[in-house]
Amino acid sequence: MPGPRPVRSASALVALVALAGCAPREADFTISERARAAPPPALAPTARFEAPLAEGAESAGRLDAESAALAARASALRARAAALAGAAVLKQEDRARLAGAAGGENPPTP
Repeated sequence: MPGPRPVRSASALVALVALAGCAPREADFTISERARAAPPPALAPTARFEAPLAEGAESAGRLDAESAALAARASALRARAAALAGAAVLKQEDRARLAGAAGGENPPTP
Protein backbone atom coordinates (compact mmCIF):
# COMPACT_ATOMS: atom_id res chain seq x y z
CA MET A 1 0.00 0.00 0.00
CA PRO A 2 1.61 3.29 -1.03
CA GLY A 3 2.42 5.84 1.63
CA PRO A 4 0.93 9.32 1.75
CA ARG A 5 2.14 11.74 -0.91
CA PRO A 6 3.56 14.31 1.52
CA VAL A 7 5.91 11.69 2.96
CA ARG A 8 7.17 10.67 -0.48
CA SER A 9 7.60 14.31 -1.48
CA ALA A 10 9.48 15.08 1.73
CA SER A 11 11.69 12.02 1.22
CA ALA A 12 12.47 13.10 -2.33
CA LEU A 13 13.29 16.62 -1.17
CA VAL A 14 15.61 15.35 1.57
CA ALA A 15 17.37 13.06 -0.92
CA LEU A 16 17.78 15.92 -3.39
CA VAL A 17 19.23 18.25 -0.74
CA ALA A 18 21.60 15.51 0.46
CA LEU A 19 22.84 14.88 -3.07
CA ALA A 20 23.28 18.58 -3.72
CA GLY A 21 25.42 18.85 -0.59
CA CYS A 22 27.73 16.15 -1.94
CA ALA A 23 28.51 17.98 -5.18
CA PRO A 24 32.21 18.88 -5.43
CA ARG A 25 33.07 22.54 -5.50
CA GLU A 26 35.65 23.99 -7.83
CA ALA A 27 38.98 24.69 -6.17
CA ASP A 28 40.15 28.25 -6.55
CA PHE A 29 43.89 28.14 -5.98
CA THR A 30 46.09 30.77 -7.50
CA ILE A 31 49.78 30.14 -7.97
CA SER A 32 51.93 32.93 -6.61
CA GLU A 33 54.76 34.49 -8.64
CA ARG A 34 57.25 33.19 -6.07
CA ALA A 35 55.99 29.64 -6.61
CA ARG A 36 56.13 30.09 -10.37
CA ALA A 37 59.75 31.29 -10.18
CA ALA A 38 60.89 28.52 -7.83
CA PRO A 39 63.01 25.72 -9.30
CA PRO A 40 61.42 22.30 -9.61
CA PRO A 41 61.96 19.99 -6.64
CA ALA A 42 64.96 17.68 -6.69
CA LEU A 43 64.00 14.07 -7.25
CA ALA A 44 65.44 11.32 -5.06
CA PRO A 45 67.68 8.79 -6.78
CA THR A 46 65.75 5.69 -7.75
CA ALA A 47 68.62 3.25 -7.15
CA ARG A 48 67.54 2.75 -3.55
CA PHE A 49 64.16 1.50 -4.79
CA GLU A 50 65.56 -1.14 -7.14
CA ALA A 51 66.37 -3.76 -4.48
CA PRO A 52 62.91 -3.73 -2.87
CA LEU A 53 61.30 -3.86 -6.31
CA ALA A 54 63.39 -6.88 -7.31
CA GLU A 55 62.59 -8.54 -3.99
CA GLY A 56 58.91 -7.85 -4.57
CA ALA A 57 59.08 -9.46 -8.01
CA GLU A 58 60.58 -12.62 -6.48
CA SER A 59 57.85 -12.69 -3.83
CA ALA A 60 55.20 -12.26 -6.50
CA GLY A 61 56.63 -15.25 -8.38
CA ARG A 62 56.48 -17.38 -5.23
CA LEU A 63 52.95 -16.21 -4.57
CA ASP A 64 51.89 -17.22 -8.08
CA ALA A 65 53.24 -20.74 -7.53
CA GLU A 66 51.62 -20.98 -4.09
CA SER A 67 48.37 -19.63 -5.49
CA ALA A 68 48.29 -22.31 -8.19
CA ALA A 69 48.97 -25.03 -5.61
CA LEU A 70 46.23 -23.71 -3.34
CA ALA A 71 43.78 -23.52 -6.23
CA ALA A 72 44.53 -27.15 -7.14
CA ARG A 73 44.07 -28.22 -3.51
CA ALA A 74 40.78 -26.33 -3.26
CA SER A 75 39.55 -27.97 -6.45
CA ALA A 76 40.47 -31.43 -5.10
CA LEU A 77 38.70 -30.69 -1.81
CA ARG A 78 35.57 -29.52 -3.64
CA ALA A 79 35.55 -32.72 -5.71
CA ARG A 80 35.97 -34.80 -2.57
CA ALA A 81 33.16 -32.92 -0.83
CA ALA A 82 30.87 -33.46 -3.82
CA ALA A 83 31.64 -37.19 -3.77
CA LEU A 84 30.98 -37.41 -0.03
CA ALA A 85 27.77 -35.39 -0.25
CA GLY A 86 25.88 -38.22 -1.93
CA ALA A 87 27.55 -41.12 -0.12
CA ALA A 88 25.86 -43.01 2.71
CA VAL A 89 27.56 -42.50 6.06
CA LEU A 90 26.49 -45.84 7.54
CA LYS A 91 26.21 -49.25 5.95
CA GLN A 92 22.71 -50.73 5.97
CA GLU A 93 23.57 -53.35 8.64
CA ASP A 94 25.14 -50.69 10.90
CA ARG A 95 22.08 -48.51 10.49
CA ALA A 96 19.79 -51.43 11.46
CA ARG A 97 21.96 -52.32 14.47
CA LEU A 98 21.95 -48.73 15.72
CA ALA A 99 18.22 -48.39 15.15
CA GLY A 100 17.68 -51.54 17.19
CA ALA A 101 19.92 -50.22 19.96
CA ALA A 102 18.05 -46.96 20.06
CA GLY A 103 14.75 -48.84 20.37
CA GLY A 104 15.90 -50.63 23.51
CA GLU A 105 16.92 -53.93 21.89
CA ASN A 106 20.31 -55.44 22.48
CA PRO A 107 22.55 -55.06 19.43
CA PRO A 108 23.61 -58.31 17.81
CA THR A 109 27.09 -59.46 18.70
CA PRO A 110 29.55 -59.73 15.81
